[in-house]
Amino acid sequence: MKELLKKLVHAKSAQDVGELKCAKVLVDFFTSKGIKSKVDVWNKNRANIIATLKSSGKKPALLFVSHLDVVPAENNLFKPIERGGKIFGRGACDMKAGMASAAIAMAEILRSKVKLQGDVIFAATAGEETDSAGVKKFIKTFKNNKLCGIIIPEPTNFDLVTAHRGLLWVKITAKGKSAHSSMPQLGINAIDSMRLFLNELANYKIPGTNKLLGKASISVNKIIGGKAGNIVPDFCSAQIDIRTIPGQNTKQIVAGINKILTRLSKQNPNFKAELKVIRDSGSLQTDENCKFVKQTERLLRKEPKAVPFTTDAPFLSSLKAPIIIFGPGRPQLCHKPNEHIAIKDLKKAVEFCKKLILHFLT
Repeated sequence: MKELLKKLVHAKSAQDVGELKCAKVLVDFFTSKGIKSKVDVWNKNRANIIATLKSSGKKPALLFVSHLDVVPAENNLFKPIERGGKIFGRGACDMKAGMASAAIAMAEILRSKVKLQGDVIFAATAGEETDSAGVKKFIKTFKNNKLCGIIIPEPTNFDLVTAHRGLLWVKITAKGKSAHSSMPQLGINAIDSMRLFLNELANYKIPGTNKLLGKASISVNKIIGGKAGNIVPDFCSAQIDIRTIPGQNTKQIVAGINKILTRLSKQNPNFKAELKVIRDSGSLQTDENCKFVKQTERLLRKEPKAVPFTTDAPFLSSLKAPIIIFGPGRPQLCHKPNEHIAIKDLKKAVEFCKKLILHFLT
């Protein structure tokens, strides 16, 4: 069980190398267990993998969806370390433990020779941390139209999650005119322009409240500007992270920010700035009263909750099946140098996955 996770962690799958190596680890695992799988490769190193445990087909299928990629890290973090009943390494928590637990559960269900009435489908996709290219590609090629539900084993510390925020990243670039800093009146200071914009942005409120998620948030996370300490800066850019709640329209939010830029340009002829959307991923809110959620709630003895982070779930909503997020690992450990998973939680996750498979598919 833990050996599969160690192999997955060792198979570096950050943006600079792609996901193919990690996908091949899963192919080898499924092949060794007698489960058919298929890898979809593009751009040489990007990859998705799909594996299916076939059944009589009398019931709708159950789909597990994970992501293969991880955020960047020093190379030593891709060498898994087992210590104190835990496995340390990049991706151990986010989300290779959840991915491994679903794969292992499928293998153990097959070995038990239980008669399934619905297929178990495993999908692991590329780019959740960056461009969501994998899940978009998966949706276009996915042929199974009958699903009882979708489970995303992201690290929720075994909380049953039915709602999360959306994500909107925008980049604002202010343009100025360079000059010697001893004669600033000959230039246009782009950092000053950005300061004007950020002051206005601080007062920008996105309307709407959600009972589980509260209000939307805006965070300025990266600023770059200027070329040297003695040159009036002719550019300044700011990357802004906006977390939305269900029901909010990101186009309207972008329009609201553009109104600020337009107003400032009218007030100050030297103000020039433009907006670019870098990433736009929707929010999630699965009906808590639907049959799939209610049965899962009783089975796991968990009440539905919400999380502030974003997943690929909104893209999967086009498959017209209820979605839950439920998996091992503490979200607070994601993307950290000491990222790890308790081995007992990995085992617990496998048992939960098996329980869900048996409940919905037998």
